[in-house]
Amino acid sequence: MKKLFIIFITTFMLAGCGKFYTCDIAGYIRDSRTSDGVNGALIRMYLSQPGSADSGGFIVETATMTSGGNGGYYSHKIIWQEMFGNFGDEGDSGTIWIGVTHNDYAPKIAKVSGILSDTLNVVPDIRIVRATFSSPQVNGRVVNANGEGVNGVRVILDIPTTTDDDQDYLANTTTINDVTGSFRFNNVTWHDVAPDSPSADTEDVDIYIDDPDYTSDKTQLTPLVVTLTSDQDVDVPSVITVTRNPRTEFQTNITGRCIYRYVPAGSSEEVERGISGVEVTLAYTDDSGPHSYLDVTDGSGRYNFLVQWTDNTPESGTGSVPAGEDTQDIGLSFSSSSQPGNIYSFSSINGKNIKSWIDPNNMPDSVDINPNG
Repeated sequence: MKKLFIIFITTFMLAGCGKFYTCDIAGYIRDSRTSDGVNGALIRMYLSQPGSADSGGFIVETATMTSGGNGGYYSHKIIWQEMFGNFGDEGDSGTIWIGVTHNDYAPKIAKVSGILSDTLNVVPDIRIVRATFSSPQVNGRVVNANGEGVNGVRVILDIPTTTDDDQDYLANTTTINDVTGSFRFNNVTWHDVAPDSPSADTEDVDIYIDDPDYTSDKTQLTPLVVTLTSDQDVDVPSVITVTRNPRTEFQTNITGRCIYRYVPAGSSEEVERGISGVEVTLAYTDDSGPHSYLDVTDGSGRYNFLVQWTDNTPESGTGSVPAGEDTQDIGLSFSSSSQPGNIYSFSSINGKNIKSWIDPNNMPDSVDINPNG
């Protein structure tokens, strides 16, 4: 009897391991507002309710992707073990929990009941709430006391709700669409911890000047506060005024053209053509002495110079010269350019006054209307 009892217990324990069941789970993750499929969401499946959408203990993990032209699709086989199936030897049914996480959306846990073994279970769409928002462009302008745009100024856009102390976005003013002193921040993005709230798609940001060469009333402590709206370009409603700090070293760029203007035979309209190969000499004198530089016009007849000068007694803050700025007189001379059938010549430009706060300074066109004349 003792031997038979031991065999009975062993047989019962082996049978007690239960049976394994499998099925396929498939479905879509969609944006709660647009109903668009969301790719790149991480899907975790659980046999018991997890504490969070990314808890450990999941039985499978997969990601959403595009399938058949539809985004947000996921599919995976799962396996589980039960002592007794709900349908005996025919199969089992049960409940799973699906955890969904995505960097741009609030996490979500979905309970799915009635899962059947040995078949494809198409889960109802799981809709997740967008929690990350962005403005495609934030545009603004920096000017001096005269209202003229100032290029090369460092501008910061900071999102106060971020958890770190780092400056979130940096731009340097430049010329955009022919407007000097312009700055632009692209794809300014924020995350809202309460994405269901009515104001989740708006965000107040701080914009201020952080440049050792300039002073402004818009600083990190007293920024310009601007409200952004998701998916909309934002134009900063007011300009930021800066003052250049005192200095004795200045620089700016100059640019100009050597061109030929003429009226073609049979036409009454004047046309112009850039003359390449013209040697252009820049000359000026500052407090460090005389300077001379050479450039050659390109295929469009254009020349360019970086002009740097020293002025120990700058004109800063006098007349129309903004504080921290200066002017410099320069001269330009041009060589003749020989091209098939023509010799082009151009008059010198003398005593041209350039401004440090304008970059570039555009020189008047040098024009020849009578080659060989």
